[in-house]
Amino acid sequence: MQQSKLVQHLEALPNKERERFRTFVYSPYFNQHEKTIQLLDLLLDYIDGKESNALTREWVFNKLFPRESYDEQQMHNVMSYLKKLYHKFLAVRHFEEESLQEQLYTVEQAYSFNQYDLMKNRSRQLEKKLEKYPYRNSEYFHTNYRLNNLLGFYRGNHVDRSVSTIFQNMLYHLDKFFIIEKLRNCCHLTANSMLMNTKYDYGFLDELLGYIENDWPYFEQEHGIVLYYNILMSLKDEQNPEYYEKLKELLNNQLRHFSRREVNDLYSFSYNYCIRQINLGNSEYQRELFELYQEGVKKELLINNGILSEWDYKNVVTLGCKLREFNWTEKFIYDYKEKLPASKRENAYKYNLANLFYNKYQYDEALETLLHVEFTDVKYHLATTFLLLRTYYALEDTEALLSLIETFRVYVIRNKKMTTDQKKGYTNFLRFAKKLVLLKHQASTFSRKSLIEKVENLAQKIKQTSNVINKYWLLEECQVAEPVRG
Repeated sequence: MQQSKLVQHLEALPNKERERFRTFVYSPYFNQHEKTIQLLDLLLDYIDGKESNALTREWVFNKLFPRESYDEQQMHNVMSYLKKLYHKFLAVRHFEEESLQEQLYTVEQAYSFNQYDLMKNRSRQLEKKLEKYPYRNSEYFHTNYRLNNLLGFYRGNHVDRSVSTIFQNMLYHLDKFFIIEKLRNCCHLTANSMLMNTKYDYGFLDELLGYIENDWPYFEQEHGIVLYYNILMSLKDEQNPEYYEKLKELLNNQLRHFSRREVNDLYSFSYNYCIRQINLGNSEYQRELFELYQEGVKKELLINNGILSEWDYKNVVTLGCKLREFNWTEKFIYDYKEKLPASKRENAYKYNLANLFYNKYQYDEALETLLHVEFTDVKYHLATTFLLLRTYYALEDTEALLSLIETFRVYVIRNKKMTTDQKKGYTNFLRFAKKLVLLKHQASTFSRKSLIEKVENLAQKIKQTSNVINKYWLLEECQVAEPVRG
């Protein structure tokens, strides 16, 4: 029974939330079923370590119904009712965290009960709250839209049908709510399509962008629209740095205008822009990205609902190692291990620890640690193989290196989850890596002048090829492989 979804969900809750759920279940408004309360107490005692017995369905049933024979259906019914209460609890907790929703629902419910004096009183209070609301985000516009929608129909039915101001405001707020949400979701889906082999129909996005651009003086007053417009354009036109520069301006001067979610998006897409530029060979973005990460760590912007993404963890460590910020990076690896998703924790920790060992020239420790990394998905396979390749290269194990390059090449070609551009980027990398390995292995067979020419020619071809994953590493190793001129 300890493997049931309900028990797992309760185990995952912070202690404070578990106690809130207990209070919720004990409330006679939400629950009047005594056996459900008893079941919850048994489960929480088990989770808290107060109950040492094995959590079997038979043992739990005997505690709930001590004088009855085990009945699977009866046990299922009690479990099912507690699950439904848990689902309702999640909805209530979300409602409580939405700062505008309670007053909005009060106004709407008062209207449905024909309690118009209460509706008007609470709507005035909500309007005052909206005036002081610090963000012009989708929640603000959506609340205004629903409030003006209700007040408009109330005025039309009970006061004066000729008054159009409220309905006009309703449309303004509806448009802005829609535009922000459309842009925000298109940003995330565009980023997803660039990383994975996915495609989306964005509907009339191009027409919407044209509409915004044609009336930019009006829309540039809305911080949320400006934010997601520039994020989207930095994705669609990443060769044009003006959109990223606008994101930097928002980071430096306008953060107070954005909600937590918007600030997270601003940082996240800024990280990703820098990462794409680095992957294209623009190494000047490395220090800038590292400083963004340090600021994000300081402000805990990388943590969402208490969890640090394994990929953010990896990106921070990779960049910290690249810039040889070993003390800060090592502390980060250990300090944030427990913030990783439980199912990904050991894998992410070991991979990143191996990366640190590699960059500190502790190659044997790196290889030993990499042996314990599992290829749970495409990203881990690609990242771990690249790190293994670099480690073999540093150890000058040519035989293992050439075998790995060929195995890696076949994996990339056959993989159906990688985009065509990704496959091209990796196959170009492997082709140049193989040439570099062979040059290094055969260096003693060339004259000094001939080796310099061959390495310079290879570096030039790498620079001229637009789509090469990890181009920076190839170019760095070309410089190392080339003898110092006398």
